[in-house]
Amino acid sequence: MAAAASEAAKGRDGPDFSELPEGCIASVVSFTSPADACRLAPVSSLFKSACDSDAVWASFLPPECRHMVPRRVSSLKELYFSLCDDPVLVDDGKMSFSLERHSGKKCIMLSARALFITWGDTPRYWSWNPMPDSRFSEVAELINVCWLEIRGRISSRMLSPGTRYAAYLVFKSTPTFFGFDFQSVEVGVGFVDDEVGKRERSVYLSGENNTRGRQTMPRFRRIGVRFLPTPFELVDDNRDGGPPPAPASAEGNENHPKERRDGWSEIELGEFLTKDGEDGEVEMSVMETKGGNWKAGLVVEGIEIRPKEGKE
Repeated sequence: MAAAASEAAKGRDGPDFSELPEGCIASVVSFTSPADACRLAPVSSLFKSACDSDAVWASFLPPECRHMVPRRVSSLKELYFSLCDDPVLVDDGKMSFSLERHSGKKCIMLSARALFITWGDTPRYWSWNPMPDSRFSEVAELINVCWLEIRGRISSRMLSPGTRYAAYLVFKSTPTFFGFDFQSVEVGVGFVDDEVGKRERSVYLSGENNTRGRQTMPRFRRIGVRFLPTPFELVDDNRDGGPPPAPASAEGNENHPKERRDGWSEIELGEFLTKDGEDGEVEMSVMETKGGNWKAGLVVEGIEIRPKEGKE
């Protein structure tokens, strides 16, 4: 639509849109998308004035956004991009709110404090510390557990309707990161009242290179309820000049964490669809309770829920 409007405005095909009143152009553009408005603005000075107007950008902003940015902004367009670039803390700092740049859909991140973490308040298992590069005042650092259970819930009313969303665990690892290299974790996303529709899968929280190649797995000796690993060897399949490992499949890439632009890592937990006019509670989970091995060094910032790229 934006391309067709651009050609028409230049008089190459169809009516000359430049003869329309600015308010009429703004009204039409308001039914497109933020990306279309930005593409149409360079067509002419009239289009730029219309596309940059508050009348257009008010249609792209959720109603609750008007008072979220603490500083004063000169226009609703500036407010829109401020919410895209700088997430705003809400719910007493336990949640952040932002907008997806191209569509204007809502994005929410639940902080570690907003999640249910088994033994999260027990200092011998988890510690809570500030971290300079986190948007939240504190993050959760795993000290040592064998039972890993992290859950989060969000009402679909807080998200944009009619949108395909994905949830991501946002985390880092410390130098003491241990117990995840060869141990997958179970993740899942689904509506609380729809157990049949909840999808679960196995993923790895360690980098892909740490879970490939031949290895001898650790042997565990049991002391009470705690398993202590004996030393084991990681063997490089290519050390004797053999062929390099085969490239990872797309599915394999999806099962390993990816680096984010903010310096954290993320792993997708699953997808869900918010339907128009429907309300429900979505639960997200990260579990490792079957392996029995102890784990440490995981730093959890939170769970982010954002629109799935290319899917609505």
